[in-house]
Amino acid sequence: MKRKSLRIRIFPNLFAALLLFLATGSSPAADFPAGSAPAATDNTAAMDNTAEAATPAFYNGLVDRTHARVEEDLFNTVVWFDRFFGDERMVVSEQPEWFLRWTNESRWDEVDRFSFRSTVRASLRLPRFKKRWRLVISSESRGDPNAIIPEDPGNPGLDTGSQVRTSSTGLFYDIFRTPRSLLEVGAGVRVKIPPNAFVRTRFRHERPIAHDILGRFTGTAYWDAQDGFGESNQVDIERRLATPTLLRWSNSITITEISRWWTWGTDLSLLHMLSPKDAITFAVGASGSTHPSWVATNYRILARYRRNVWRRWLFLEGEPDIHWPRKEDGSRKPVWGATLRVEILFAGVNPNPLDVGGTGP
Repeated sequence: MKRKSLRIRIFPNLFAALLLFLATGSSPAADFPAGSAPAATDNTAAMDNTAEAATPAFYNGLVDRTHARVEEDLFNTVVWFDRFFGDERMVVSEQPEWFLRWTNESRWDEVDRFSFRSTVRASLRLPRFKKRWRLVISSESRGDPNAIIPEDPGNPGLDTGSQVRTSSTGLFYDIFRTPRSLLEVGAGVRVKIPPNAFVRTRFRHERPIAHDILGRFTGTAYWDAQDGFGESNQVDIERRLATPTLLRWSNSITITEISRWWTWGTDLSLLHMLSPKDAITFAVGASGSTHPSWVATNYRILARYRRNVWRRWLFLEGEPDIHWPRKEDGSRKPVWGATLRVEILFAGVNPNPLDVGGTGP
């Protein structure tokens, strides 16, 4: 009965969220890739010609061009930061043939003292299958307990609560992909003895929602042979404050069959490009769950400096931070920490923001 009630809660919530987000945008035809617009009947074409003739040239010219340029500049700014920081969301906007991100970090804080963490994430698009199939490999030596927003919900190879190495391999199929939307479904296994199978479907959509504001929605539903069903929604609102500065507000909410209550996270970050080779981020965030009440279990403030130190694929990060975890008695004590991170990043299509046409937002 518990599994049935959870499924009843999960999928209507995901479906309603998709409908709500799509309802705020333009018509589906506006999201078709170039050269693939739907065919029109003679009556429809006649109506379009009449409407075009009745529309002042001013709106078809200066206003439309200005609006399109603002949208393009906003999208390019967001893409630059995603590419430079190795954000997983670049898979949607950049459509790389393959990419590899290998990160090693050393951390010190007042509780755990010194610790080491290593993560690998790779994706390869299979050209023999019309480039709709993608092989994804994920692995990490231990989870990140301080994460506010989950990096890849439904992927058992990236588990924030794990203290041991986790790895997974999955094969995913693009049901449809446009310049602003992606619907994929896939299956894979968590590499362990015995193996643990999982199935996942994900919908992503991004759209300008106001002047210099971009909205992104990601809905994920998944099933894990060990943990059962789960569902996660993430909404990002991004506003370009100036050409080299971006304000990003990320929110996520997740439910699993094991916990049977929602876990949530919210993070507000300011990203600023110092030069084509380095950038800085300031972020504040909170995370918690709806059980036993809507109380944050952790607050976080951090500053992150990232620099391309060698060639076009080696990056170095320094990240001082402070956390306020909630104890069992309800009290909080600040925990100071710092992380030094080395990252190798490769991508098969326009791989780096230092390439021609990608020197900055």
